[in-house]
Amino acid sequence: MTALFAVLISAVLLNQMDMPVPKYHLIFADAHGKVIEVVTDKDGRFQVDLAAPGTYRFQVGLGKTETITVDKDTSGLKLKLTQPPPPIEIIQPRQMGNFNLPA
Repeated sequence: MTALFAVLISAVLLNQMDMPVPKYHLIFADAHGKVIEVVTDKDGRFQVDLAAPGTYRFQVGLGKTETITVDKDTSGLKLKLTQPPPPIEIIQPRQMGNFNLPA
């Protein structure tokens, strides 16, 4: 009989200058395609509850996909962005010409 262990990972997401990256969206996927999404806190930290030890793909924002391998002894990780996060685009409402409403 095979015993399965869930793995709770505490981690921090760092940028290229080893500074924490706050409020950032990460996606983890196991070999079966199960997706787990998390967002870093104000200090770049997050926890993810992985179903079992193994290799997981993770994607940071719209960046490239990387892999990590975790086992029952993995407790903490430091994930580092390999490229700068994409800039946040602020979308402005489209300006409309003057118009009159009927009375």
